[in-house]
Amino acid sequence: MSVVLESPPAVGDAGGRAASMPGAAAATVAVAVSCRDVAVRFFTERRSVVALQNLSVDVAQGELMTLLGPSGCGKSTLLRVVADLIAPTRGSVDVLGGSPAQARLRRDIGFVFQDPALLPWRTALQNVELPLQVARDKVQSGKKARATPQELLELVGLKGAENAYPHELSGGMRQRVSIARALVSDPRVLLMDEPFGALDEITRDRLNEELRRVWKELGMTILFVTHSIYEAAYLGQRVMMMAANPGRVQEIVPVHLPDDRTLAIRETPEFVALTAHLRRVLEVC
Repeated sequence: MSVVLESPPAVGDAGGRAASMPGAAAATVAVAVSCRDVAVRFFTERRSVVALQNLSVDVAQGELMTLLGPSGCGKSTLLRVVADLIAPTRGSVDVLGGSPAQARLRRDIGFVFQDPALLPWRTALQNVELPLQVARDKVQSGKKARATPQELLELVGLKGAENAYPHELSGGMRQRVSIARALVSDPRVLLMDEPFGALDEITRDRLNEELRRVWKELGMTILFVTHSIYEAAYLGQRVMMMAANPGRVQEIVPVHLPDDRTLAIRETPEFVALTAHLRRVLEVC
């Protein structure tokens, strides 16, 4: 699927439709994830809850989009819809030109959760190898991964820790193993649900830098959920601001920062202005 992505306005496209990467001229860009009028309603014995309502957004192939909003606004629900873990009540979702189920069966989707969920009796390397072992007896797409489990551990900065068990690793190291495990099937879309939320600030900053390095090296599309304004602004090419009750797109804000940014950019007037705008939007979400 392709769409013409026009240069976005200064404060973003509140409608959630496709917009270009900041600073880019109008161009035809392939779309990795397309949601149209998506709604999700959950039912309990006592009531129903609208988690998402009339949500529409296009995410370009190779884009890193961050999702920011208050608790209960449907950020995690949206990731699960894209991953084919939850079916939308209404609307349509396309992933890489097909259904989420087709993308999942091709192993084109990777998912990183807040909890690394490593098996304690397996080493770091064995945890990364697990998805390949589980899928060995299933029908495969025929694609060959670009990197081995060992190479992926090196990519995320864990060379030499292949034989360590989870209890021997720090929280940040365990999350790196989780990221390597999600990358082992060579996904074209990586979904990340607050993966650094439980880490200390220094470790979180370091992993933010490493994530951008891995993203630039592998070129996949990333949807990254966070509650941190600074993390959303630093990581993303665009920030999708979501409002709650019901979950919906409040505004999509383009990030006009250098692509080769480092953490030092957080001290610049441009970054301060961006985070101030995100905070103002968040206050009405």
